[in-house]
Amino acid sequence: MKILAIDDSNVNLLLVKGAIELHLKDASLQTARSGVEGIELAKSWQPDTILLDLQMPEMDGFETIRRLKHTPATAYIPVIIITASDAASKDRIRALDLGADAFLQKPITSEELIAHIKVMLRIKKAEEQLRHSQKLEAIGLLAGGIAHDFNNILTVIRGYSTMLLMQTAEDSPQYESLQMIIDAVKRAAGLTQSLLTFSRKQESVPVMAELCGLVTGFEKFIRRIIGNNIRLSLVCSGQTESGSLMTNVDRSMIEQLLMNLAINARDAMPDGGELQIGMNRITLTNTEAATLELAPGSYVRLTVADTGCGIPADLLPRIFEPFFTTKEIGKGTGMGLSVVYGIVQQHNGAIQVESTVGLGTTFTIYLPAIDPDDQAAAV
Repeated sequence: MKILAIDDSNVNLLLVKGAIELHLKDASLQTARSGVEGIELAKSWQPDTILLDLQMPEMDGFETIRRLKHTPATAYIPVIIITASDAASKDRIRALDLGADAFLQKPITSEELIAHIKVMLRIKKAEEQLRHSQKLEAIGLLAGGIAHDFNNILTVIRGYSTMLLMQTAEDSPQYESLQMIIDAVKRAAGLTQSLLTFSRKQESVPVMAELCGLVTGFEKFIRRIIGNNIRLSLVCSGQTESGSLMTNVDRSMIEQLLMNLAINARDAMPDGGELQIGMNRITLTNTEAATLELAPGSYVRLTVADTGCGIPADLLPRIFEPFFTTKEIGKGTGMGLSVVYGIVQQHNGAIQVESTVGLGTTFTIYLPAIDPDDQAAAV
């Protein structure tokens, strides 16, 4: 949590510092004595919230807000105005019109200040999640349209190449070239299929399945993927006779999801490590569900955790984008995690990722659970 305080008064900055050190022990604070200094620091440091005084020499708080909100790098950072008690109502309206997110007048207690900071942090997190979802949705629509059209072209190329191959003798110089064309078309078709999965345009056949049994049945294949230098452990909890880990899934898609996550984990642990796949049932509260953009209720939770190299924090927002990869050229298409994201979305679920560089990465997937009563009715 990063907080930037912009105020020309050293006394005010010390008071803010004391309040944050007392109530937000995990927060880091940077200070600026002028609007110009504050704007430059906001661009380079990217704080989570800005505390801003209105009455400053040279550049006042109004102009500081205007510049912050008109600069792409700082436009979405919440700004809390903290000003003197004699501020006019028109100043409050002007500041809010310029883009301020909250307006506080002194005197203000440290508890009230911290409460507003926490509210701003929640708003910022929610806005970031919304923008990220909208970005992936837009990419999915574009990718799906391109993949569909490209797939039609590939069908023509593959058809005519196959016809020519059938008419060509195996000892002909052209035979190998035609075979290479067909092989390349197959690889390209695989990429378009991945794009269609990401954009949720791939047809699925969901059936009622017990997730623990499904994953266990795929265990041997996962072991072959990750190799002998990586330890694999499966942990099923919350399983009962009524089948608490039941959910509606497309088996082939879930297997594809597991395979892609296993490959991702393997590549993150070239010197070996541990891969743990866990399954349990969880009930999401209104708050928890809102964070995941899901409806509250029962879900089957699938976690895939490795002890690999981890993912830098600045790259985490992009890992589900098609063709984004940190691997060397020729060692990855950048579609593995995009396909995982598409499969989860197609199952009306959600996916989270947590990672620490040097310690590993954990993917957590939530799939709607089937209640025992619904299972009996289906039978």
